[in-house]
Parts: sequence; C-alpha cells; structure tokens
Amino acid sequence: MSPPALAVTGLTVDYGPVRALRDVSLLVPEGGFVAVLGGNGAGKSTLLRAISGVLPFHGGVVREGGITAAGTPLRGRRPDQIVRQGVVQIPEGRDVFARMTVAENLRAGALGVRDRAAVAAARERVLRLFPVLAERERQRAGLLSGGEQQMLAIGRALMAGPRLLLLDEPSLGLAPIMIGRIAETISAINGEGIAVLLIEQNAALALELASYAYVLEVGAVALEGSARELAASPEVRDRYLGITGGADDEPDLAATGPAKTLTRWSG
Repeated sequence: MSPPALAVTGLTVDYGPVRALRDVSLLVPEGGFVAVLGGNGAGKSTLLRAISGVLPFHGGVVREGGITAAGTPLRGRRPDQIVRQGVVQIPEGRDVFARMTVAENLRAGALGVRDRAAVAAARERVLRLFPVLAERERQRAGLLSGGEQQMLAIGRALMAGPRLLLLDEPSLGLAPIMIGRIAETISAINGEGIAVLLIEQNAALALELASYAYVLEVGAVALEGSARELAASPEVRDRYLGITGGADDEPDLAATGPAKTLTRWSG
C-alpha cells in the first residue's frame, strides 16, 4: 500500500505568543481530494504555509508535529525542496507575476524542472486545459481578468509536475460562472491522479468537490468526515452552509436520509 500524498500529524504552529494551530492531524490519500473548511482566523492558510514551507516568511514557527508527502518528511525543508517533492501551492489571491507575460509565468512554474520534454508536455497540457491562455500567451498577466489569472496560477503550478496541489481559496473574488469553470478544472486535474488539498470558505463548493473534509475552529480540528456526512451534519449545515433545516432547504450535495452529528474532537 502506497503512503498517503500528504500526512500531517500533531501539527502545532505559533506566531510569536499566538498559537495558530494546535495538534492538527489530517490525511490526503494518493490521488485523493480533501477539503478544509473554517471561518476567518481558523488557521486554514497557516496550515498550507506550514506544508509548503513558507511559514517562516510570515513569522510562524512549527513547534510540534510532522508533515510528510508520499512518505518523505517535509518539516524543515525549503519551499523549493518541497516543490521538488511534488507539493505545489496555489496561494490565495492568485499571485501571478503581473508584469510578466502569460508565457513567462508558465516558464517560471517550471524553473526547477530539468527535463525539457517534461516541461514541453506540461505546457501543452496547461494550454489544452486553458485554451484562453494560449490566446493570451504574449499578454501581461496583470491585464488578465480575475478568472483568467486564476487559470494562469493553476497552470503555473501544473508546470512543476505536482503530485499534490494545495489550493487556497480558488473561488475568492470570482464571478459564479468562472467559479464553475475553475471547479470543473480542479476536478479534472484530480481525475488525472493529482491529489488536492482545498482550503475554501465556500463550503458548499468544497463539499461538492471533495470526497473527505476537515473543519478547523480556532486552530484545531473540530470535525472530520466524508464530504457527504459533513454536508448532512446539522452543525455544518447551520454554520457553514447557511441552512437551518426544513425540506425546502435541502441542498443537492447533502446525503439522503437522517442528518448525522459528527463526533467533535477534544483536540
């Protein structure tokens, strides 16, 4: 049995005197799709920063716990080393290189890849996924729409040949039609065998895409379960889906049958 794409065990993170994460554990199976839900300040972005190795740039420190990708320890490694292990983050706000062209942004995503054939294949794959990027290859990234910039951010990440994508709020600030397109693309990428860890405040979207989910509250895992179980949980429905019950309020993504109340971790 192959090791999981990602295993986080007992992760505790501090920003100075502030404890941002407390004893957080989660698994992303090989090729799996896992979502992390939670409100502002729950620790979602901190979790991704710790995994991708950029936490020190934000003043954070991992105090305890382990992080492994496909069995390889990541804790203490530099961000570029983590990318070479196949773990690539797409940050909140997209963060494209605005003054560089679309083509230059894509090449930047492949800087650590020495196999030219692999780079060419990745580029072809990205332009097949996002034909609009092929049309705008010579255009500066800063002139793209928000949705197009999100496509470019995903495409740039794919240029590195990831085994695991870390997505931080990919729907943020996008029009509903573009959110749908991005969601379809993420599902297609996962369908090709790339594991996904999705951080998303749009809980309905996250639970529709993912197969398993965790809920963070004040830096700790409060609930976990299959996406279907969480969608049917009265607590999640009330707090994150804005649904207080009633037959007319039943969302399409919820499980049929009686709603479950998931066990809360003592943390």
